[in-house]
Amino acid sequence: MKERFKIITADFNKKEHCDAFVALIDEYRREPMGDGKGIKNKIAVRLLKGIKKHTLSRVYFAVSEGRIAGCATCFIGFSTFHAKQLINIHDLIVTKDFRRKGAARSLIKYIEREAKKNEFCRITLEVRSDNKPALNLYCETGFGPGKQLMYFLTKSVR
Repeated sequence: MKERFKIITADFNKKEHCDAFVALIDEYRREPMGDGKGIKNKIAVRLLKGIKKHTLSRVYFAVSEGRIAGCATCFIGFSTFHAKQLINIHDLIVTKDFRRKGAARSLIKYIEREAKKNEFCRITLEVRSDNKPALNLYCETGFGPGKQLMYFLTKSVR
């Protein structure tokens, strides 16, 4: 069966990719899983400038019938224990019109193929404990806790 979503790598030299990326981040931020606030123009400019120059970032779009349905913002890291690269899914966003239609699953499958092709040791991600739909998807696609429960801690730098 042909997948409904084609996965492409974002090209931030294309205005439509820049606009779609900012729109997806804005939609995500406005929702309960975000901070409830939209993205301000000066932050959008800084976001695009920063993602373009971040050489270890990978942004993938799920496209259906010419429309960008969602994206995965990923960062390449390195495991000192395995002496190999890893990929972290930092954001996995699907726009409201395409939720529960396979876009996120297609993005995860694509990232997994890329990780295998590039001989990465693992794929990591973080998810809020109250984000049940995302937790269900991640478990269905093979994600789970490692040997030890890990906490993702943050500290703002201002």
